[in-house]
Amino acid sequence: TNGSKVPYGQIIEIAAIKIQNGEIIDSYESLVYAKEIPEYIQEVTKITPQMLKDAPNLKDVLLEFRVFLDDTVFVAHDIKFDYNFVSESMYNYGYGKLHNRKLCTIDLAKRTIKSEKYGLVALKEILNIDIPIHHRAYSDALSTKFIFDEALKALPPKVCYTEELISFSKK
Repeated sequence: TNGSKVPYGQIIEIAAIKIQNGEIIDSYESLVYAKEIPEYIQEVTKITPQMLKDAPNLKDVLLEFRVFLDDTVFVAHDIKFDYNFVSESMYNYGYGKLHNRKLCTIDLAKRTIKSEKYGLVALKEILNIDIPIHHRAYSDALSTKFIFDEALKALPPKVCYTEELISFSKK
């Protein structure tokens, strides 16, 4: 995003990976047109206004993303920010708020992975996840997938179904 809250900021890049039985079965990725990107955001993301000048508009990307999401479980590292930002953006464009079930890999990692810190960079380092690009949508989604995979390996045997996993992650 080029800001921390809707409507003062907007999505400038979005990506997601669909996983079934541990395998990537589909993905979505798009840059999004924006008039402005603060210098700080350009430094962090390496996304420049020049990269976005021919990108599709947010309304079109959100519609495609809504179709891509369908009724899947929305998994993200820091779910509150990602889910709420996407949901508010969709609402503002008339697509309604998201109602997908959601799971935060920070919460899940805190229950299954021993670490002093649970940010994406810290967990990538601890788990030897070698995806060097950071703060770009697809690479962060892929990193989140690998953190999710590692967390699943450490689940107690009683957690077998999606709803149990979501509930376990929130405790």
